[in-house]
Amino acid sequence: LILGGCTDKSPSDTGELFNFGDTTISRLLRHQYDATPPIDPTNAFADNDDAAKLGQYLFYDTRLSEDGAQSCATCHRPDHGFADDTTVSTAIGTTTRHTPTIVNSAYNRWFFWDGRCDTLWCQAAAPLEAPAEHGSSRLEVLHLVFGDDALHAAYTQLFGSLPDLGESDRFPASGRPVPDDTSDPDHIAWTGMSESDQEEVNRAFINIVKSIAAFERKLVQPAAPFDRMLDALESGDASGGKALSLSAKRGAELFVGDGVCWPCHTGPTFSNKEFHNVALPASSEIDNESEGRFTGIDMLLSNPFNGQGVYSDDTTDAEIKLGYLIQSPEQIGTFKTPGLRNLLDTPPYMHGGHFDTLTEVVEHYNQMDDPPLSGHREELLLPLLWTEQQVSDVVAFLESLQGDPIDDALKVQPVSPL
Repeated sequence: LILGGCTDKSPSDTGELFNFGDTTISRLLRHQYDATPPIDPTNAFADNDDAAKLGQYLFYDTRLSEDGAQSCATCHRPDHGFADDTTVSTAIGTTTRHTPTIVNSAYNRWFFWDGRCDTLWCQAAAPLEAPAEHGSSRLEVLHLVFGDDALHAAYTQLFGSLPDLGESDRFPASGRPVPDDTSDPDHIAWTGMSESDQEEVNRAFINIVKSIAAFERKLVQPAAPFDRMLDALESGDASGGKALSLSAKRGAELFVGDGVCWPCHTGPTFSNKEFHNVALPASSEIDNESEGRFTGIDMLLSNPFNGQGVYSDDTTDAEIKLGYLIQSPEQIGTFKTPGLRNLLDTPPYMHGGHFDTLTEVVEHYNQMDDPPLSGHREELLLPLLWTEQQVSDVVAFLESLQGDPIDDALKVQPVSPL
């Protein structure tokens, strides 16, 4: 293989003389792309187009925020791969971690960097009530939907009647549980409600965020040059065809070979969907000693909106997933493995926005000279000591994972939620 690569005198061409070995081809084919995300049994409206239309309208609606200026798109920017271009995001306040992309999030097993949600709709609910993000409450969200004719009609068309929010003595203008601060006015308003009214509000609120999740499931990035190379490999062309440069092909070989990148970055989105400690350097705007997944498990299991709770439409899979979940000290300082598709859209990288360029990311794994700031480093990770050319080749490979642009129609608020 090495000699075959050296005989090619034109590193900038498509590398027809380059042939992958059988083991490399087998590993690369594990990343074959499936444009249909896995089903979400916990959300009966996950693939309902009308729900997605309502969800898209709400995704871009700034009225869901306390100051009327923030929407989901404030941090998940459509012009930046539905991520943010800053280390941490600024909405009502300042977030504590980098905002990841929600493109291809329908493929995820866990949500948030620490996995504190296990469904896309659980994730969609949290920012609405987060003081640093939307800063709103579930009652404020419902009052908006109840009082807006188009939103009200769209909701009832999908989910049936809303609670009678016109009864202000039963349904305050604002309210949510704030167990960490029982003196919070929202918490006082919430605990002043009857349990049956709280239940009505929760179910309606979850219907709303399930529609947002239905929209987010449509944010699937089309196939990339890498996928065209896989088509060639599957057809029996060991060179991988002409979709990738020779440099990118060498990078692909390193990725599934000496780099040992593929055990964590595997599957259609290049993520094993689990959590690892990669010993990142300090980032100035996050808690560098966060316990990550270790704490995230506590938050997940105590969340009434998790997939095995009463608001899930089918708990079967979630009960298995959460039932086998084990919390151990090995998870301290671990964070979710991000997917690697469409990276050109979403710098900076990592949960603290640690790196501005893909070259910096690859160099981190190449040198591995930062001690872990919490927990201990993933044992698979050892310094690679690649040459400058090898680093460049792996970056070229990562760039080949860039898909065609998302449909522009998904990047704006529809005229109507109906």
